[in-house]
Amino acid sequence: MIHKSQFIQKFNSRRDSLKSLLCIGLDPELEKLPKVSLDSKAPLVHFTETIIRYTHTYAVAWKPNVAFFERLGAEGYFALEYMVRLMKEVSPDVPIVMDAKRGDLANTSKEYAKYFFQTLGVDALTVSPYMGRDSLVPYLDLGGYIFVLGLTSNPSSTDFQKQKLVGKDIFLYEEVSDQMARLGEEYPDQVGLVVGGTHPSEIKALRTRHPEMYFLIPGFGAQGGDLESIIQASGKRSLINSSRGITLSSLEENYGQVAQKKAEEVHLQMNQLFL
Repeated sequence: MIHKSQFIQKFNSRRDSLKSLLCIGLDPELEKLPKVSLDSKAPLVHFTETIIRYTHTYAVAWKPNVAFFERLGAEGYFALEYMVRLMKEVSPDVPIVMDAKRGDLANTSKEYAKYFFQTLGVDALTVSPYMGRDSLVPYLDLGGYIFVLGLTSNPSSTDFQKQKLVGKDIFLYEEVSDQMARLGEEYPDQVGLVVGGTHPSEIKALRTRHPEMYFLIPGFGAQGGDLESIIQASGKRSLINSSRGITLSSLEENYGQVAQKKAEEVHLQMNQLFL
């Protein structure tokens, strides 16, 4: 049986309860983990469980990045699936956005969709639109919520995303946003857009262009995005992600407490800026 994603409902409820937009990313790069985690039998399990237990009070959403788990093969997938179960146990009201950036042929997308939405049971997934509509629809037909890559925060995003379309006075990322808005009309409450926090003026323009769309905004914190500028540009329909700035802020044994303090600091900042 297909269950439609509850992402929007869960996010809105959590956002309004905490008066915050904080999405906590988990990117457990093995070489950067605290020694106490590396010395444990299962470093990724030890690290992510500590972070989740210490920071869940401030999480409006979670965003684990699957690449940091996949690199370890079976051990990594065990840690990934354990982490998702723990998130649901510790913070069942907090939606989980799996950052996987999948993009493939329709029959392959269907298999990805089944793994992430049925086997893992996450609330949302990041995907690439490069292969077109038929590579996205399988996620939606399965009831999932997708955040489609629009304008990303990395320096080379301009290589393709800011190319002007022939015959249209718009950038490629704007065309992607327009097409995703139309797809969202067919699949209400199932399509959002990834927009990098290093582009506040573009975020503002996209918000004017698509006032109802939900944005996932990475790039705040370690990547240099300014929180006040991002919130003013994006409004309440936004998940503002911080990963390394919270979760990898200490290598000491008390890294969980340090992460908790960092999450609280961002939480209080967002409270003051909440629209």
